[in-house]
Amino acid sequence: MKKYLLLFLLLPLLSFGVYHKFYVSVTDVNYAEEDQALQIISRYFIDDMEKLFKERYAINANLKTKKELENVDFYIEKYLHDKFIVYVNGEEVTWNFIGKEYDVDVMKCYLEVPKLKSKKIHSISIQSKVLFDIYPEQQNVVHINIENRKKSFMLIKQNDKAMLKL
Repeated sequence: MKKYLLLFLLLPLLSFGVYHKFYVSVTDVNYAEEDQALQIISRYFIDDMEKLFKERYAINANLKTKKELENVDFYIEKYLHDKFIVYVNGEEVTWNFIGKEYDVDVMKCYLEVPKLKSKKIHSISIQSKVLFDIYPEQQNVVHINIENRKKSFMLIKQNDKAMLKL
């Protein structure tokens, strides 16, 4: 009887999503007024990024291990420069890769757009195609917080751009 009860309790767990993987990233974009800089933190699942590196660059990054590839930051920055674009007041701006750190199964990437040309931001736009080439069902959540205005966006492969007008 106990075997049937155990099976009865486990069956719903196995059939309703234990094996389903969600493909999502979260990016926070904040404006530091005192520095006139955009500070960006993007979070990606480590296993998704490792798959990306294998398929796109044919490398084993071994993220968050003692065998981590020495120049993995180069590949992270290279990929993000290709797939993550920031526009301020309608013009593309260059961001700097500050670094990364790990938090359990997530890799946090720190980016910054230092010293914006214009002191007044009228609009900010984020285009994120990150991981769409590996996972077509990828969703990239973007939270923008500028001048006490907050807005969140869900970017998908068919709609990969978010814009906040101030």
